Amino acid sequence: MRVLVTDYAWGDLSVEQNVLEGIGVELVAAPDGSEATLARLAVGASGIMTCWAQTTRRVIEAALPDLKVVTRYGVGLDNIDVAYATARKIPVAYVPDYCMSDVAEHAMALLLALSRKVAGFDRSVRGDVWDIQACLPLNRLTGRTLGLIGFGRIAREVAARAAPFGLRVIATAPSLEPGTTASGGVEAVTLDALLDTSDYVSIHCPSTKATKGLIDAGALHRMKPTACLINTSRGDIVDETALADALDAGVIAGAALDVRVEEPPGDGDRLIGMPQVIHTPHAAFYSTESLIELRERAATETRRALQGEDPENLVNPEYRREGG
Repeated sequence: MRVLVTDYAWGDLSVEQNVLEGIGVELVAAPDGSEATLARLAVGASGIMTCWAQTTRRVIEAALPDLKVVTRYGVGLDNIDVAYATARKIPVAYVPDYCMSDVAEHAMALLLALSRKVAGFDRSVRGDVWDIQACLPLNRLTGRTLGLIGFGRIAREVAARAAPFGLRVIATAPSLEPGTTASGGVEAVTLDALLDTSDYVSIHCPSTKATKGLIDAGALHRMKPTACLINTSRGDIVDETALADALDAGVIAGAALDVRVEEPPGDGDRLIGMPQVIHTPHAAFYSTESLIELRERAATETRRALQGEDPENLVNPEYRREGG
């Protein structure tokens, strides 16, 4: 059996091979993530394992009738045509809970860096400017309000880390009834109330039809001029043109972005050149520990499907319902 690995962010596939070699699987690593390349290499594949590459209908269709599973290295599913896989009775598996603490820690690191102007001071000192005045104002974090958009596993981990810093934590999510208290003493509010009152807005919702472009010009203009935006979720939840305009006009004070609509951003990207924006390269999920767990669990899900079992974390349990 052949399993196509569309893309990965680590040095080799030894962890995956250790899990899969016992059932005679050959791993085929794609040299690039273009649809044409993936469709060509998918022919005859029993499985597809994908990180960020677009696993489109064309790619899935090319692997039929041999394909038995598509496995996502991670949580989000916006790069996989799940609907088409389901229609063709192909299970889609993922690893929904492998990097909760890592992303939460990264979000807090970005929040602290924005609060204490760490990146700005670093640039100033490296530029031979030893001056506290270079990055004022500096404000105490204690007593500020952190607003969480989404309240899933990662957001709850962020809330647990934010409270000891003296932050008031509020959240909005479809599962939360405004005016109630969520786990960890987090106050549930509407999105508008969150934007109006938060000093830091941190995004932790998935990318869906409802959330794409959620943080648009209107949302940004609701925020305080001293507020900052943090995104460790998905780039397309933020209207990047609106964000750049808002930062240029002083509508909000700053942003920290681990994810972008285009990764890496293209030449001439406005946000890259802005000193009030902190950038990291989609690194929030990454740690030595999380990567080993991710790779082992993704490979194990693939192995289960290739052996005729349902994955433990099945995205589309309805894939077998009709006619099968």
